[in-house]
Amino acid sequence: MLKVDIQKNLPEFNLRVAFEVGREIVVLFGPSGAGKSLTLNCVAGLVKPDSGSIELRGQTLYQSPSRYVPLHKRGIGVVFQGYALFPHLTVAQNLAYGLRYNKKRGGSAPDMLRRLNLENLANRYPHQLSGGQQQRVALGRALIIQPQLLLLDEPFAALDKGIREQLQRDVAALQQELGLSIIYVTHNLEDAFTLGDKLAVMQAGKICQIGPIKEVFNRPKNRSVAEITGVKNIWEGEVIESAVTGLRLRWGEQIIELLPSNRRKGQRVIFYIRPEDVKLIRPDKPLVDVIRFNLIKGIIENIVDRGVAISMTLTSPGAPDKIHVRFPPRSYQDLGLRVGQTVKISLRRDAIMLLPEAT
Repeated sequence: MLKVDIQKNLPEFNLRVAFEVGREIVVLFGPSGAGKSLTLNCVAGLVKPDSGSIELRGQTLYQSPSRYVPLHKRGIGVVFQGYALFPHLTVAQNLAYGLRYNKKRGGSAPDMLRRLNLENLANRYPHQLSGGQQQRVALGRALIIQPQLLLLDEPFAALDKGIREQLQRDVAALQQELGLSIIYVTHNLEDAFTLGDKLAVMQAGKICQIGPIKEVFNRPKNRSVAEITGVKNIWEGEVIESAVTGLRLRWGEQIIELLPSNRRKGQRVIFYIRPEDVKLIRPDKPLVDVIRFNLIKGIIENIVDRGVAISMTLTSPGAPDKIHVRFPPRSYQDLGLRVGQTVKISLRRDAIMLLPEAT
């Protein structure tokens, strides 16, 4: 178990974080400048906090004001985005370098070469390797000391999708096999879902919410967390009816129906729907129950093809805010969607959520 409760004050930034990591993968997620890497560097021993404590499986690594264990004595493996391999050393020598301070407790380079399928690359130098191979070596160098904690700071961000996914699978398998505690820093929500057990959403040096990744994603505690986790459709409405059959809101000139909730008539609420839950209505197909609510006509203002998904922005005369839609590229390919086109959408009743805090 890793226990972190630290503060670090910089001229332009204050870090205040407290969290725990068991034998699991905890993802530090948030925008650039949120404090993710600073938190990781404090845990690693690369940056000294101003106050607080860090404890790893019963060993105090940092305790203000007197105790501070340096990185090479913490038994922690660290992997950065930039690989940080020594260009003049072979793959085998780079792996072995990780043992320089941990010869008694570490593994061996031949064992790590086999574990990460690097045996045929043992005598190559970093410039002779692909990016994925270099990152695999960096991972092996961090693991060869048999660490209790592995820290990953955007290690796969520069890699192609296929290579990134394979390395993520390798890390997940190693975590299970070795019982590691892992902190994984990323600003990519897809990567967080692929690898993480828990999600810690950070903003402005603080953890806004932490918990099982699906719970945080599906139940953000406030507007900030919702926005950070990818929600663009966050709107304000007024309750006009609250009954056991459902909740009805006035949103501009639109009446929006939600699942039942204990809100009172006349109350102002913040509600949201994720872009992927906004469904385009096909004129050639009948409405099924899940999309027969909250039908709105909108005009396509913008279309962006991101390869794995199409993002679209709509405006509607009766809606006070723009509506963001996201769907797989082939879903509506035959509709010939274009800017300026009028379409009908459904804000799925079961996918509209109320935020507990109007902040």
